[in-house]
Amino acid sequence: MAAPDFSKLSYSELFKLSEELNQQIQAQRVEELKVLADGYIKTTHSAGFSLEEAIDALQPSRAKKRASVSTKALYQDPSNPANTWIGRGLPAKCLTAYEAQDRSRTELKNR
Repeated sequence: MAAPDFSKLSYSELFKLSEELNQQIQAQRVEELKVLADGYIKTTHSAGFSLEEAIDALQPSRAKKRASVSTKALYQDPSNPANTWIGRGLPAKCLTAYEAQDRSRTELKNR
């Protein structure tokens, strides 16, 4: 298929053509997703599973990845136990304040 020559079109004509093309792209995307989903449903049913079972089988793998991350606080401020830091991102203000006083981070280590 030869590429059309757009060089003779005005800005407004190009813009209108762009909007029509975006609409066509979205419509085609929806149609292709329907075909893929229909194929998935047919494959699932031919394997002896319901669609609900197949969808449920996908969910635990996503939740499992999120749940496996530990968020236990590694450091805790002794003067205010609510001030904690898990060791990721910027250190807690209480931790940087202790370090600014030439104190060791290990003093705040949560045991």
